[in-house]
Amino acid sequence: MVDPKRVVSYEDMLKVIHQPEKVIIDVRNKDEINATGKIPSSINIPLGQVQNVLTSMSEEEFQKHFQRRKPTSSDELIFYCQSGRRSTEALDKALKLGYSNSKTYLGSWNDWSSKQK
Repeated sequence: MVDPKRVVSYEDMLKVIHQPEKVIIDVRNKDEINATGKIPSSINIPLGQVQNVLTSMSEEEFQKHFQRRKPTSSDELIFYCQSGRRSTEALDKALKLGYSNSKTYLGSWNDWSSKQK
């Protein structure tokens, strides 16, 4: 069960896509994103790479790869995937790594895409 304080809603997401200081991370695989699209302003870090990118990627590499600065442990990270399962796993990893302001969009892509029509 995810702590309700760590869950963002569709309405929250509509606000954060316009807040560049928030880091929205899509943890789906590249082929899933190519098939469906993504939430505006999100970056793609597949679930299996989340820990490595947050711990080992240099700030320069992060900037080059994602065209934004690497988040610090105090930045707000919001994870999403297709249905919320992988984003919850990513949230757990980020919290263990010290990213204490991390959250999950439990509705994830399924919720977002159904409300964007």
